Parts: sequence; structure tokens; C-alpha cells
Amino acid sequence: MGVDVNKPVENPYLKELLAKRKTTPQEDQMKLLNQIAHEMATNAHFLAVVHIDKSSIDQKDDGTAVFNKGSEISFVLLGMPDGSGPVQPVFTDWEELRKMDDGKDGNTDGLILDLDDIYSLVSRDKTPIVINPFGDALLFTFDMLDQIKKVKDANTAGVQHQVVQKDTKVMLGEPKEYPQQMVDSIKRYAENEIEINALWLKLMVKDGEKSFLIVVDAEGDARKYFPNIANSAMPYIPKGMFIDMVPYGDEFSKDAANGEPFFKR
Repeated sequence: MGVDVNKPVENPYLKELLAKRKTTPQEDQMKLLNQIAHEMATNAHFLAVVHIDKSSIDQKDDGTAVFNKGSEISFVLLGMPDGSGPVQPVFTDWEELRKMDDGKDGNTDGLILDLDDIYSLVSRDKTPIVINPFGDALLFTFDMLDQIKKVKDANTAGVQHQVVQKDTKVMLGEPKEYPQQMVDSIKRYAENEIEINALWLKLMVKDGEKSFLIVVDAEGDARKYFPNIANSAMPYIPKGMFIDMVPYGDEFSKDAANGEPFFKR
């Protein structure tokens, strides 16, 4: 999942979900937890506190840095309240990160991670993670994190883009019942992918079968974004429907991409 390093890490929707845990009835907590897990897997980027040997990096004029070969990065861990072992803290934004003691001087080094990065970081020792440990904290055991990763990977596997052969009869139109939650989830994902330029949604009828068609305009090969777009849409696809995707570029996709896109950078 790409990320614009010049854009502050913010996860407003995830923070909203974390805060709702305080007021959500017990019987609805599992549903809320599933929403949090989905947001973690598809849209969120996190910050982790790191210690870096500054002499091992080359600072560029644009504010980015290049790590030299052999550079060492150490991740800051926290102790579990019951003393059972370390936990890896991750943060939704810089405000949450600076609540750590190391952040009081404003010079804390942070590394931007997505779910796959976090999983790779903690998988060797099966370390639990905690989101925003000094705010609306939420702890995930490694087994819980592993399950989220497996669901994400399973949803990603086998996603295909739609190929429309010449002379195939296809009807395109606007959905009568607009899937707003699905669209909002895809938009949250697309906002973090700086190479996605625009997305269009149409109702497609092909060989008598209805589906949502998403046209993806992106730099390079747009198909590499299809799996995560599908993951973002998955929990909100109306019953009996599914989605197809095409990269913007050929005659069919250009015809489909008429009207206003639901996402535009």
C-alpha cells in the first residue's frame, strides 16, 4: 500500500471507531471490532517509534532520507501491564505518538507502517500490538493479528479484472440504490494511494448478470490496486451483488467513466 510521506499520517475514521468502543453496548462490540479490523487491513497507516543511528542515513533536500547499507533501526516496545511480556505500540497519528515519554521533545523518529509491515515486524516473536496505548487503546494478540492478516490475504487472492470482449452486449447505468458505505470505504483506501487518480462506479449488466463496475485511473498498472479495492468494498457489497474492475484506458473503460468520479485526487 503506497503512502505519501509528505502527508501527515492521520486515521480519522479509525480513531472514531476506537473512541466508539467506550459507548458501544457489549452485544455490538464484536461488530465494532470487525469494523476496526477491516479498517486496519485496508485503509490505515500507522506510526511506530524507532531509534535510528543518524550517522547511517543520508538526508535529502526534500526532507526524505536514504538508509545506508547496514543501517540499524530499533523499534520501541512497551511492557504489558501484567508483566507478561513486551507489546509493540503503533499509533494512528503524531498526536497519539507524542503521548509517549520519548515524544515530549518533539524529536521522536517514527516509521510509517501498514498492516503487512506490522505483521512482518512482530511475526518472528509473535509479539502483541497495541494501538494508541496512551489514548483509546486497543490490544491485539498475535493470534488476532494473524487472523486479520489471513482474512485480508484470502480476500485478496484470485481477484480478477473484467475483460469485455468486442461485440459483447453490456449495459451501463447508475445504481438505483447507491452503495454509499462501500464507496466511502473505497475512498478511504484510495486517499492513501497517491498514484490513484480517479475512480468511477457504474451498474453493469453483462450476459444478464448485474454487478458494480469500478473504473480505476492510476499511474502505472492500475490492476495492482484491484485487490485492496476489493478488500475495502467486501464488507459493504449488497447481498447478491459483486464488483468488477477495469483499468482506465481502453474504449470501454472511457465510455464507462462518464460523469463525475466518486473519487478524484
